[in-house]
Amino acid sequence: MSHESCGCQEFEDIRRGMTRRNFISSVLALGGGLLITDPSGLQYAAAATPGSKADVIIGISMRGGMDGLMAVQPLGSSALKAFRPNISMNDSVTLPLDGTFGLHPNLVHFKKLFDTKQLAIIHATGTPVGTRSHFDDQKSLELAAYDNPNLTQGWQNRFLQANGATDVFAGFAPQSQTPISMMGDAGVAVFNNINNVVLENIGDIKRSDYLEVLRRLHSTSDHLWQRTALHSLDASEQLQSIDQNTPVTYPNTGFGARMRVLAQLLKANVPIQTANVDFDGNLDVHSAAGIVDGTMANNFKSLNDAIAAFQLDVGDLWNRITIVTLTEFGRRLEENASQGIDHGWASVTFAMGGGIKGGQVITKWPGLVDLRDGDLRVTTDYRQVLLEVLRNRGGLSAVQLANVLPNFGAPDLGFTKPLSV
Repeated sequence: MSHESCGCQEFEDIRRGMTRRNFISSVLALGGGLLITDPSGLQYAAAATPGSKADVIIGISMRGGMDGLMAVQPLGSSALKAFRPNISMNDSVTLPLDGTFGLHPNLVHFKKLFDTKQLAIIHATGTPVGTRSHFDDQKSLELAAYDNPNLTQGWQNRFLQANGATDVFAGFAPQSQTPISMMGDAGVAVFNNINNVVLENIGDIKRSDYLEVLRRLHSTSDHLWQRTALHSLDASEQLQSIDQNTPVTYPNTGFGARMRVLAQLLKANVPIQTANVDFDGNLDVHSAAGIVDGTMANNFKSLNDAIAAFQLDVGDLWNRITIVTLTEFGRRLEENASQGIDHGWASVTFAMGGGIKGGQVITKWPGLVDLRDGDLRVTTDYRQVLLEVLRNRGGLSAVQLANVLPNFGAPDLGFTKPLSV
């Protein structure tokens, strides 16, 4: 998918900063001993603990500000038609949900998940403070610690720490840069292509001979860094043996490729506890947003098709996977003069998987009249969604939850099954 500018310089600067970061000359230190040159930027941590029976918690980062009103449109709204005369759908075009909201027509697989009660939609969600700044709101979203300004570790990393995770693959991001949500004391694996992070032949030295030398080198004592290096070698060998073939066709997008890599690891029983996947779409639609066709329609099709392929690919593993979409903010209610939509506040969250009590749109709907400076109001803090997922599908205790989402408590919204189910 191309990433043409939609007119927001701040988001373009963030995107360029992410892609310009040069990993070509970087080296990966495994346990302080083994060095692997890796053009995609792989990071490892110390390894090796038993797997969890909890779900794999997957966060889909909808960076750029996804328009929740276009994804899940309120039906029969004269205000929406008035504020968006060019970029709102006729109700009859949407996919029916509950009689109050309709789904964008390109989200056909989401509709199937909704009907089979594997998708719950939480509307008017967002951050407790909306700054309309991509940088500020993305960072705050991924830290998820609004009353703790000194906390620099992301919520997914804190989740791993709460679980006592030490496996090299407990946290995984199929990309070239560690997302803020995964930064912290618990190590995570970050790479976007399995082929880039396995040991290969080096000149005339066979891979097997090189591997044997490295194992001997790191078996001379029981130092932590040597044990960690050996665990990391084992991890590299685990990647070496993964079957990358699949009969499933993924969309030819960055997001599709990332979901494919994640599926490969999960099918190989790599003990991932949480993953973060960057959608990498063109969501910052300040001009020519489109509707049934165009930029946003393409975004929704990319999201829909990659999730559909991923579910088909992982098969029964889907029953122990929970996916949550997160975006730093939604878009304003009123379209602008370029038939685009500027930065707003509330958006929509999709929660899906085998452990979801789906088939429902959950919202304290604020309506399209009582706005906050032209924005749909946030009535559900996105942390309430995470709290329920981590409690009921991640298996965290109250004490553990307090460490992951500090100074935040809220009742369940009722969209998840107990982990035992």
